[in-house]
Amino acid sequence: MSCTECKNKLQVRISADDIMEPPWKAYNVLKKMDYPYEHIVHSMKDPSIANFWLITLPQIVGGFDYDEDVKKKIWWQYEESMRYDQLRDLVAKRNPGWEYLQDALVSIDPVRAREDPVIVKNVPYYKAKKSLEAEVTKLNPPPRPQNWGELNLPLNISSWSEEDLKNPAKLYEKTVLLNAQREIADKILDAQWEAKWRQEKVEEMLEQKVRPYIQDSSMAVLPQPILLKSQKKAQKGSRQRKWWFF
Repeated sequence: MSCTECKNKLQVRISADDIMEPPWKAYNVLKKMDYPYEHIVHSMKDPSIANFWLITLPQIVGGFDYDEDVKKKIWWQYEESMRYDQLRDLVAKRNPGWEYLQDALVSIDPVRAREDPVIVKNVPYYKAKKSLEAEVTKLNPPPRPQNWGELNLPLNISSWSEEDLKNPAKLYEKTVLLNAQREIADKILDAQWEAKWRQEKVEEMLEQKVRPYIQDSSMAVLPQPILLKSQKKAQKGSRQRKWWFF
């Protein structure tokens, strides 16, 4: 005797829902996390955070586990990249010998070093400019011109009405705030003027040092060109002379 509804099929349901948590539950939790995307490059310097981004996160999103060989390859690539970043931090400090570390960066990853802003393309020019900047820093800039620079100040005379100025406390407040604002604005303009003057002074000194080399190269006279006869033409001419004698 058999069941007509089951049609002799074994009614057994096999499921792993009660054995392990499905991967999408962890993924739903992961989506609610606030990733530090703006600091991801800096945070990758921490090996534990790098392990999360490179191994843990892809496994949760994909619902699979990496083999040990794959994990070793991923981590080896991470260590190679970190070797470049560690050297790059040393080069950016510009301590003595940084130019040799820069050569090591180029040898580790030439493609990345080509577009890296930390890499100095012309080391002698960079050192000469830094030397001039150090000299200019010791100089005292001239006083700022009276009407140089403009600032959009938040307070002015019209910030107080005539009724307010009848009150001695408001009048005192106006005087104090406008004077303090003027002092702060003068300091900001003085700093801007000093930075602008030093930058122009460095460019002027660089031009003075480079101009003699430009003049020497422009006034140099090219030697008379040496014209060499083509070997084919010489052979052709000799053949013609041979036929002429015959």
